[in-house]
Amino acid sequence: MKTIILLLTLAFGILFPQGHVLSFLLKYFLMGLLLFAFLDIRIDKNVIQKSHFYILAANLIVPLTLYSLLNLFNHQLAQAAFITALAPTAIAAPVVISILKRKVEYVAFSLLLTNIVIALLVPFLLTNFAGNSSSINIWSIFYPVLIVFSIPLLLGQALKYLLPVVHSFLTRFKDDSFYLLMGAIYLGTSNASNYLRTEMNQSFDIVFFIGAASFLICFLNFKFGRFLGGKDFSIEGGQSLGQKNNAFTIWIALTFISPLAVVGPVFYVLFQNLFISWELYQHNKMKS
Repeated sequence: MKTIILLLTLAFGILFPQGHVLSFLLKYFLMGLLLFAFLDIRIDKNVIQKSHFYILAANLIVPLTLYSLLNLFNHQLAQAAFITALAPTAIAAPVVISILKRKVEYVAFSLLLTNIVIALLVPFLLTNFAGNSSSINIWSIFYPVLIVFSIPLLLGQALKYLLPVVHSFLTRFKDDSFYLLMGAIYLGTSNASNYLRTEMNQSFDIVFFIGAASFLICFLNFKFGRFLGGKDFSIEGGQSLGQKNNAFTIWIALTFISPLAVVGPVFYVLFQNLFISWELYQHNKMKS
């Protein structure tokens, strides 16, 4: 059912690009998603594995490598591939791992580690690599990213310890955060659609190449993540590296790069959800 809603959201964004005027809401959708993700985050040192840091390293090395290679051919393609591959572990990844009956704590720690580290590094990466201007001020990127991540993290922990009744109430609606993600995806898709209709002054071939790059990134992330997770955490590793927080990179692309760069994460949303649907289908098939 959620896959159908996702496809409808993508179609709605393409057909009704008027939503681009509401782009200012994107960061609030992202903050809401992060708040639900951080409500139940617990750090247990026994959960931490070396592979967590391998996955984090891959999450940084892959986008930098892709950018360096693709920038030799097309700067906009390189930007789109960079921001697509940079996305940290998805907020919904622990939920999928729970359905697959694997170790939720593993993916939860990857969620926390990759989201915080990448959020802190994004300002430096954009100013030195994929930004549109070398004169971008690091603080102008660092401050909004810090606000978007720190407020949900601090609020989630404060509610847990100071207002447990409110915390318990909000926890019951964690699954409904899916609709915040759909809101973010609609805004990103409508922005990309509006840009392609009204401002793009080059061949539409670039959209095809961004889509192809996004598919390859998605496929390789799930496969390489399984390899990095090792024998004990192969599925968890694949989900941690492959299932990405695209709401974050959609916001980053729209705010600091360009609407065209949003096309990469939007394609990735489609590909990763098709792959996850296949995973769940295979899991249910084995159960029955």
